[in-house]
Amino acid sequence: MLLARGAVAAVPMGPLEGVRRIELRGDLVSPLPEVHIAPGLSTTVFFDSRIHPDSVKLEGRERFHRLGIADDSLALIPSETFRPGERVRLEVRFREGGHPERAAVMLVVDAARVDRQVEFFRNPRTPEACRQEVEELKLTIQQQQRELERLRASKARPGDIEALIASVEGSDPFRIKTLSYQRVISPSRFAISNAKVVTMASRLQALRLQVSLREQGADWTAVGASLVDAQGRAVRVRSPWQREPLKPEMSRSVVVVLEDASPLRKGRYTLKLWDEGGGRSMTIEGLEVH
Repeated sequence: MLLARGAVAAVPMGPLEGVRRIELRGDLVSPLPEVHIAPGLSTTVFFDSRIHPDSVKLEGRERFHRLGIADDSLALIPSETFRPGERVRLEVRFREGGHPERAAVMLVVDAARVDRQVEFFRNPRTPEACRQEVEELKLTIQQQQRELERLRASKARPGDIEALIASVEGSDPFRIKTLSYQRVISPSRFAISNAKVVTMASRLQALRLQVSLREQGADWTAVGASLVDAQGRAVRVRSPWQREPLKPEMSRSVVVVLEDASPLRKGRYTLKLWDEGGGRSMTIEGLEVH
């Protein structure tokens, strides 16, 4: 069940090969839905609404080999420290209004029946609502394409294209892939809730990071960036962009646009960001492009 201010029932939907689909309703009381996990195996949980990445709560978070958080999904790989039958609670909070506003799932260690993909549906959509969403998406795509072409054809102000990258959610001309990474190295308590590579109209690529600062102190703004591949070869990038400074206990998008039109090769990269003076820098190691 996903919990809000009232109780919510989880109702299984029609079967789909390799996928569990659960519909959430707000009219019945039921236990938390169980998602079966196993050490060393990945489980991906999708939601039909955007979530707050910084509000994800996972018991025993440090015991997971990997926790990938995106705007509408989570990817989990438990470590070998988990034992059969263990239960840990996962909770998320949704961005949009509606019911429920929070969701809770019980992760149960059970290697005999691992759920590799689970989809939660908060608000089942009618055919008319789906058609309307498609029309709205087409309109958004057309507007974004026109804006991108206008910016590329004109002398765009610094930050215009980066602001567009920070706002897009993904479509044919705006492809977005979530990147995994190994670790963040920094004397300050920076955290990355998600890292993505955005490809715009097949001619422009950028890295988009959701960065948070989990310590008190002065605001932080990235002014410099470097990107190198696993062989130490530098990739030319523009200066990083932020809409506004990063404040403690908050998160902000940081966009780094690549200078070259050719896409990043498959492999691992190291991205370094630093502020004015370089006193508070962070290095993201093992950014993996598939």
